[in-house]
Amino acid sequence: MNDNHFENKFDTVFKIENMSIKEMERIEDICIQIVDRSGRTICYSKGCEMIEGLKRENVIGKTIPELYTVNVTEDNPYGSIPLTVLKTGKVMKNNHVKFTTSLGNQMNVISSTYPIFSEDSNQVEAAICIFRDIGDYLKMAQTIQKLEKDLAQEKIKRKSNGTIYAFSDVIGKSPATLACIEKSKKAALSTAPIMIFGSTGTGKEVFAQSIHNESLFSTGPFVGVNCSAIPENLLESTLFGTCKGAFTGADETKGLFETAEGGTLFLDEINSMSVNLQAKLLRALETKHVRKVGGNNEIPINVRIISATNQDPIKSVKDGLLRDDFYYRLAVINLFIPDLKNRLDDIPELVRHFLIHHSVVMGKKITEVSPEIYTILFAHKWPGNIRELKHVIDQSLYLADINDTMLEPRHLPNYIIENHTTHSVLSKYEHAPTGSIKDTLLSIERQMILDAFEKHGNNISETARSLGMTRQNLQHKLRTYDIK
Repeated sequence: MNDNHFENKFDTVFKIENMSIKEMERIEDICIQIVDRSGRTICYSKGCEMIEGLKRENVIGKTIPELYTVNVTEDNPYGSIPLTVLKTGKVMKNNHVKFTTSLGNQMNVISSTYPIFSEDSNQVEAAICIFRDIGDYLKMAQTIQKLEKDLAQEKIKRKSNGTIYAFSDVIGKSPATLACIEKSKKAALSTAPIMIFGSTGTGKEVFAQSIHNESLFSTGPFVGVNCSAIPENLLESTLFGTCKGAFTGADETKGLFETAEGGTLFLDEINSMSVNLQAKLLRALETKHVRKVGGNNEIPINVRIISATNQDPIKSVKDGLLRDDFYYRLAVINLFIPDLKNRLDDIPELVRHFLIHHSVVMGKKITEVSPEIYTILFAHKWPGNIRELKHVIDQSLYLADINDTMLEPRHLPNYIIENHTTHSVLSKYEHAPTGSIKDTLLSIERQMILDAFEKHGNNISETARSLGMTRQNLQHKLRTYDIK
């Protein structure tokens, strides 16, 4: 029998809110499959094609046993839920089902199946099965559980010394990032002062804490202070402490040097510190003693100093913002963290990290990223670096619909899209056609998939993993773009 026979037969007895079978078959967000009383498929939606990898024209008219592995057991006498509903006429809701397609694809879904009765009798005319793939969600949940278990003990240890991060928390595999990690680990083994230079949002404190946790001072406290956030007249007493009566209302207080004894003192935005205070701090570092404000006694200190600046320290010395002797004392080891725009290879890993850790927390189901997203993200200049990327992904997740499973350009903040020009995209793919952004992005998506597919020797799993998508979605894209 042809397709129209099944559609016409069923359309005469059933419609969902006046929706025809042809309209249901266009739905991608959920999977809809309808079988008639003989168990033959008469409706197979786009969503089913996308997750099962079967083509509608090869499914219509086929029975359940022809399409899937049917296991008849004592507890499951009919072998599948749709066949059970056809035989019993009972509704079967929210069932967790695992099955294998005729192509060998193993599926893991949540399904609800309903009987459809004919209008003139109580006979079951068909069964409609509505289901959604949860395989990726379960994998993500397992990944999160493993991460939480692996990090639980480490975090307990870190929190006791005032840190959150270690080198294992540094996300990125670009040559620039790996070189930075390697140099930082070498620096951690010494006791010399370290100055970290990097733009705002590159992760200077992440590296500072990681160095502390890898160093001989790891059992001591990590104490950080942003020198630009404290007024100049208070920063000195914050660092060195005060004696009672040093000024009106002054009490006996410990400074950060004393608080960080045996550990690391992290001085962020050191370039904002006044030249006068730099001189006092320089003396403390050279003598390894501090004197409280209003006090006369010298207090010995044993503290590792890590400083950070978001401006080129050499330029700051030339501009008179940093004393040259102060710079030489603090920058025995220099560590430069490059901007995100200079390590674009880190973006996919960072995006996946933010998705894994934030999507579930926000109650969203997004587990993968469309290739168009990366095209846009690679073209952006990222003035806010990793902090900006995190903001973009978080905002995109907040704006995504509850049933969205893939991050797409429509989710991105407007300014990212507006800043993205056709020229910047075409610079990566010279043969992409000029025209609308939509046509250009589709062309580039095809080229990205084709390049990755060839790079991985036409291996579906490896190609999907490299592009951050599921096997089923990649198979759908390959068919859409006619990539053999």
